[in-house]
Amino acid sequence: MTPGNTSLRGLHETETTRPVGVGMHHVGPADNLQESKRAGKLRRPDSYFSDQFRLAHQALVLVSRGASERDAVQRAAASDPRLTNVKREALALVLGTTSEQDVIDILVRNAHPQEKMGMSARCLFRLTTYAMLRPGARGQMRRIEHSVRAIAPSDLIPRLEFFFGTLSALNTTGLLSGLRDSERVALQTHHPVWWVNYCFRLLGRGDAVTFLSTRSRPRYFRVNPLKNRGRTTLPKELGSLAERLTKVPSAQGVYIVSGSPSAFAGFFSSGSFQMQDLASYLAIEAGSPRPGESVLDLCAAPGAKTAAIAQLMKNRGTIVSVDYSPARMKSWRREVQRLGVKIADPVISDASRLGLHDTFDLAVIDPPCTGTGVFDRNPRMKWHLSPESVGRYSVLQRRFLESAVSLVGEEGRILYCTCSLTVEENEHVVAPFLKSHPEFETRPVLEQYGSPGLMGLGDCRRFYPHRDWTAGYFIARLQRTN
Repeated sequence: MTPGNTSLRGLHETETTRPVGVGMHHVGPADNLQESKRAGKLRRPDSYFSDQFRLAHQALVLVSRGASERDAVQRAAASDPRLTNVKREALALVLGTTSEQDVIDILVRNAHPQEKMGMSARCLFRLTTYAMLRPGARGQMRRIEHSVRAIAPSDLIPRLEFFFGTLSALNTTGLLSGLRDSERVALQTHHPVWWVNYCFRLLGRGDAVTFLSTRSRPRYFRVNPLKNRGRTTLPKELGSLAERLTKVPSAQGVYIVSGSPSAFAGFFSSGSFQMQDLASYLAIEAGSPRPGESVLDLCAAPGAKTAAIAQLMKNRGTIVSVDYSPARMKSWRREVQRLGVKIADPVISDASRLGLHDTFDLAVIDPPCTGTGVFDRNPRMKWHLSPESVGRYSVLQRRFLESAVSLVGEEGRILYCTCSLTVEENEHVVAPFLKSHPEFETRPVLEQYGSPGLMGLGDCRRFYPHRDWTAGYFIARLQRTN
């Protein structure tokens, strides 16, 4: 079920689910560029394309060391101001390369079976493979090769020259021969085999393949009433840009953006707009924060949920926002200041070992998770997770939920949510909690959205990217009943 019983598929102009083969498929923000912009790029000098590859390569090295794709691009661009104007194109290259890393690594090994590479060289070969084999690259080969040569160390160029010739002759279809079904689907959709098998069990094979093949989802933003005279309507200053926005039914002030959000940069800078996935915002709505209440926001950084809480509370009441990371809380401070939040106080602490003695009307728990519902925006995560990772996160999440019990007052409530689709991190966390705390019970939320929770937890909601055009999400509202 989608918002207001109206399918979001009709609102999203770009086809985001398509059969995926072993061949390379371009993923990322550049998917939505108009043809006129593509033509304009073709007229740009070669140095512009070399800068894209330079920034993408530097960012991929940072990703290999644990940085997120977007943070890696930002950090690499900050070290060389000349690269600032190609961040968007470089991010598309980084996301695409990281998303399809499994097949890319197989192709690199086939071309250089005995070659030992350092990480910087490996990232350059990965980037080259993605760039040369993505759709539409055939007419760009000279430019791609020139860009790679321009950024490669001199001792690596002979191996790259050999690779240029070898790559075009590789038979990617042969990679699927002799594989089991789940292994073949894993390569076709660019996911680890264990996750493919998990999705088969969770969704059934047919639905799982559709889910795993979903390449992108809409980008959402909300009008911020704290910076828009208390209104959630579009500001008149938008002018013709309003034509690029499609209102989401039944979600006040929420819009789908077509094309690049960068056209709205001024409105984001002023705090008039806030980028946030629809499911993430609906999770806050499910908690029903009200003006004058006291709210505890655990794992609060980088601040999107804190801001949404403050907006629903109309900046009246109290929010205590907790996160363990000083660096992340710096981002939180910038975000809440940009969005005009005046009622939130930051606390740097381990949310599972809080020393707070106050009680709150609402505790929002958005704990660390595997992120299996947002692989499309954070593809590096899927290559570092395992079934054991799921179990470790589940233990941590139970600890977070348990820590909130003493902090919720009479008739208070807990909002538990994750951007993961695994049962272990969701229903297996909530069900034991309810069994050990009979003073809490689930309450129905968001019944016009998503799908019911599993394991008999029908009051909870699940969101699936291929069905609901949002991040994959789980949302549960736990009410203290006394």
